[in-house]
Amino acid sequence: MYGLLGFLQDAVILGRPVQSEPGIIVGPIAWLFGTILSFMFDFAYWITPNNSLGFAIIMLTVVAMTMLLPLNVKAQKSMIKMQKLNPEIEKIKAKYGGKNDAETKQKISQETQALWAKHKVNPLGSCLPMLIQMPLFFGLLYIMNQSFQYITVLTALYDDVSSAIIAVPGYIDIMVPLALPYIPDAWQVNGNTLMSIFNGLIAGGMHPDVAMQTALNTLGTTDVIVLGLPEHMSRVLDRFSQEDWNTLLGQIGQTQPAYLPRVQAYFDRMQSIEFFFGLSLKENSGWRLPGIIIPILAVLTTMATSWFSQQVNKAKDQQAKTMQTVMMTVMPLFMGFITVSFPAGVGLYWITSNLYRLVQQIVMNKQAGVPFRLPFLKKEEA
Repeated sequence: MYGLLGFLQDAVILGRPVQSEPGIIVGPIAWLFGTILSFMFDFAYWITPNNSLGFAIIMLTVVAMTMLLPLNVKAQKSMIKMQKLNPEIEKIKAKYGGKNDAETKQKISQETQALWAKHKVNPLGSCLPMLIQMPLFFGLLYIMNQSFQYITVLTALYDDVSSAIIAVPGYIDIMVPLALPYIPDAWQVNGNTLMSIFNGLIAGGMHPDVAMQTALNTLGTTDVIVLGLPEHMSRVLDRFSQEDWNTLLGQIGQTQPAYLPRVQAYFDRMQSIEFFFGLSLKENSGWRLPGIIIPILAVLTTMATSWFSQQVNKAKDQQAKTMQTVMMTVMPLFMGFITVSFPAGVGLYWITSNLYRLVQQIVMNKQAGVPFRLPFLKKEEA
């Protein structure tokens, strides 16, 4: 700590870490996904640096969906069995002559459950793959918020650009207003104020390490980020939007043009990796082009997957048909709304997983004898 005193005279200290810990559920998933993503990225980067993060996410998705394939196949077979049992369930209902009292409903429920148990069918089995999918979804969300910590190439690149920015004279004045919005309840203090408190404590006989910690506590935090070390600068730069980068590069070009080419070169390399055919994978998709393409594709692929899935398990009564229609509408729109507010890389994962499930569902439908036809076409037009 004492060796940093000279640096701290010019430092800015920002309270709170940029990204909170993922927790006991998402944490292990993020670690596993991060390890696989790093391997996939190295392979994609070896082939081509351009768009390599996007290709790595696609490969990661294929690996994850392949790992879940046995569970998905089991769930779909359960749906097919449910479809074949529908006539038997209708017979059970018909036996009670359309009665709707509580006692009759209970008897129908008991006989239906006995039928499922006899044929070893779990009516909730088709929901399990989706429930497992959600922790994977949020694990990738955590990774996309700090992918540079998982991918070695990006770690080195962020360190390089951070060092290049720190070398710019007066970088503190440029960075502070850009960095503060990304750190909740952030605060800043001039290094001279910190040193004044520290020197007073040293003069009173306090050990330098204890004095520095006490000075930091006096200023209101024990958890700090020093915006003068590359590893800490990287955590802030990782949250920057395209607009923030444009502002940063523009101000460096205006105040210290000689330092701009080096920073610009590193930034261009970062963009070639983190963009996927012109779309930033780390920024939220948003409501404008080109980002809005991700939510649109999320809606369409989710709707298509739901439609082909329902061909196996078509509802007979009007209430069930209404529920299926609602699910085929609400779920896609919900995922579209969610992906608007998430990094585009997470949306890319969801779209790729939908396409994987779509192919899988079409194959399963064919094996079950369900004819292939496109959504929204009448049967005779197929």
